[in-house]
Amino acid sequence: MKAKTWLAGWAVLVVAALGLIGYEVYKVDPYFHYHKPDTSAYYYVLNNQRSQNDGISKHFDYNALITGTSMTENFKTSELDEIFDVHSIKVSYSGGSYKEMNDNLKIALRHNPNLKTIVRCLDMGFFFDSPNRMREDLGKYPTYLYDENPFNDVQYVYNKDVLFGRVYAMMRQNDAPGFTPGITSFDDYARWNQYYTFGIDTVAPNGLVYTVPAEEKHLTEEERQTITQQITQNVTSLADQYPDVDFYYFFSPYSIAWWNSITNEGTLYRQLEAEQYIIELILEHPNIHLYSFNNDTALTTDLNNYKDTIHYGEWVNSAMLRWMHDGVGLLTKENYQDYLKAERAFYANITEENITRLNAQPDYADDKTAEYLMEHKVSSMK
Repeated sequence: MKAKTWLAGWAVLVVAALGLIGYEVYKVDPYFHYHKPDTSAYYYVLNNQRSQNDGISKHFDYNALITGTSMTENFKTSELDEIFDVHSIKVSYSGGSYKEMNDNLKIALRHNPNLKTIVRCLDMGFFFDSPNRMREDLGKYPTYLYDENPFNDVQYVYNKDVLFGRVYAMMRQNDAPGFTPGITSFDDYARWNQYYTFGIDTVAPNGLVYTVPAEEKHLTEEERQTITQQITQNVTSLADQYPDVDFYYFFSPYSIAWWNSITNEGTLYRQLEAEQYIIELILEHPNIHLYSFNNDTALTTDLNNYKDTIHYGEWVNSAMLRWMHDGVGLLTKENYQDYLKAERAFYANITEENITRLNAQPDYADDKTAEYLMEHKVSSMK
């Protein structure tokens, strides 16, 4: 009898303890799974995209959204808000596939009827991906946060990393002298610009190399079919489903070093043919505003704008927001053929002499120089 009483008492204590833990996780909710953050009581650090973006998309107040890979992480929502007169969030997914972006946009649009403006990067390096590709190589997705199943929430509520690394730490932080509650700004969320240097000495410390490829590859019919599935499923379907939403999509403006690499590999024409096909698929959808800045060769050939062959500085993100608002770089049914002709004329005619000149370009001692020059360029275009 005493044993039963003892066991019953322990059971009550365990249930009570689990209930208390669950309540505290629910109350603080560091991943916004249940509600928006209580920024009057806690300080929320935004630093886990695949765990926090879902809750941000579901529970925050906004009418505009920025999404994409690391190509979008340096965007400042404060600039988007000012330029487009919106109230925005940023939910980037470093290295994310087209499907991952689209899955999150489905959630955002389903939960937020006020969402009317979406800015999204279409990475040119992902043109040939499978339509269902997910970045499993980056770790296991916390799908228990994404679905509507309340039972698998135990993986969140009783997660030791969430409990001790987030909830307990945030509650302890409250007691610190001078504590100020709040949340990481979306300008700073996932921003990496401050951690890197830019310029040719970083992008190509040994210089760019020019080689003549053994053969040129072209777009195959099988690749066209994959691209059709990819773009239809992960790019244009939501535009058709939400005709009152404006989708501002842009191709990632990779540097001349990237273009030179695919030239050396013999895949330049394949890339250009894929881009043309993708443009033609997207332009059939009037609420998608498709932009490309590849023909701004002053941008793409100045390696002071890049930390590697593809990643550009935050001043490029700032410029693109202004350009998209002003219609600079907008592709239409009337102009896209001229755009493609100019793009091909430049990038398909890279020569050894061009590469020699590029290798001689200065690497600015202060990366702020590139930022200043870009700001001057943008202001002169107004």
